[in-house]
Amino acid sequence: MIQIGTVVNARKSLLRFEQVTPDPSWAFDYLKPSQTGYLTHSYHRYPAKFIPQLAQRLITTLSEPGEWVLDPFMGSGTTLVEAKLLGRPSVGVDINPVAYLVSRAKVTPIPPGYLREKVHRLLDAIRTGEEQLSLFSEEPQMPEYYPEPAEENVQDRIRYWFAEPVLTRLWHIHQAIEQEQDEAVLYFFRCAFSNILKPCSYWHNRSVKPTRDLNKQIPDPLVLLQMQLRKMMKGNEQYFNRLQVHHVLDIPAIPYCADARALPVEDGSISLIVTSPPYVTSYEYADLHQLTVLWYRYAQDLREFRPQFIGTAAVNGKEADAQSDLADQIVQQLAQRNRKKAAEVAIYFGEMRQCFTEMYRVLREGGRACIVIGNTAIGKVPILNAQVFVEQMEGMGFVLEDLILREIPSKILPTTRDSKTGKFARVDDADAHAYPHEYILILRKI
Repeated sequence: MIQIGTVVNARKSLLRFEQVTPDPSWAFDYLKPSQTGYLTHSYHRYPAKFIPQLAQRLITTLSEPGEWVLDPFMGSGTTLVEAKLLGRPSVGVDINPVAYLVSRAKVTPIPPGYLREKVHRLLDAIRTGEEQLSLFSEEPQMPEYYPEPAEENVQDRIRYWFAEPVLTRLWHIHQAIEQEQDEAVLYFFRCAFSNILKPCSYWHNRSVKPTRDLNKQIPDPLVLLQMQLRKMMKGNEQYFNRLQVHHVLDIPAIPYCADARALPVEDGSISLIVTSPPYVTSYEYADLHQLTVLWYRYAQDLREFRPQFIGTAAVNGKEADAQSDLADQIVQQLAQRNRKKAAEVAIYFGEMRQCFTEMYRVLREGGRACIVIGNTAIGKVPILNAQVFVEQMEGMGFVLEDLILREIPSKILPTTRDSKTGKFARVDDADAHAYPHEYILILRKI
């Protein structure tokens, strides 16, 4: 049962949202893409990632060197990289195996000379192999380890996205990469390969959604891979040298492919959480990353893959228990317009509460959770994510220590969305502006 004092505190905290004004110092509007994509942060495209300077400021301000930092929605690993640079050991968790692949590559420094030699050997192996077969054979040779899936033909799905000649070359590059024995280098190569899949496919270059463009000019995969490897080698060298100079090369940065609702972390072991949770129904991460998912057999059927994600529209069979009066009001209001979307929002808030329960468990007493989240709307019904999160977290023993309103001048998000569904959309299809600002919630475990 929630205590009366807790309810009073929650109401006070919700009133703070009406009084807060944007803090220009958190906008970081002076930064250029080269500054937000420095070191290893530009290894791989990833939707909705927050800028490293934001994570850096929170980590520096709210923790000390040697204290453990956690990101339960690590995405592309931004928090982990910044924590390592600042001498804080860190743990990252994401249910998306593509996030794990990218994060593992980004957080792992490799001696530059050693990596350079490995890259040369890989490219030599690819070229040598190409001399032994026709570069553009009519039938791509599928590797034997790729089994026929039970419900969805993955090989047909791959052919849906790739032209046959390009597919042949990609398979050849892929097989050469998979011969690498050093795991750190292997994940580096896999990350590079994953990032060239979209430009080498029929996926529309300007679309975040999985949309085909059959008239697209497809670049040479090997040329693209060489360019990607050069960029990543430069980032790795700068990252390695920065870590070495500051004597933090050996600071742990540990990514897990796991569920934020069941964190693989010991009770009371974390001093600071810095994270940006998914938005409800805005992205279907299983769909957005399906090219890499298909290539690496992370799923055989995307229909079964989607329900694992928080914020997905695939909610059949799930139960909702948000334990938030405000969340219940939002769901009831939305149900009058769209019962399906109301169910999705209800499940979302219920699953986010499970995540907050886990955050509370792993935080030490006095530890802080920093949640970066914006509000949105579906069917013209305001979805007050930030306010609901505060109500949920204060109900379980957190106290709202600080509330920051941050304007978003250049966040890597589409700027338009469909107000009926809440999903991001192309400019021509959109009728609403997406998230001109977001909140930074700083809550302390008491």
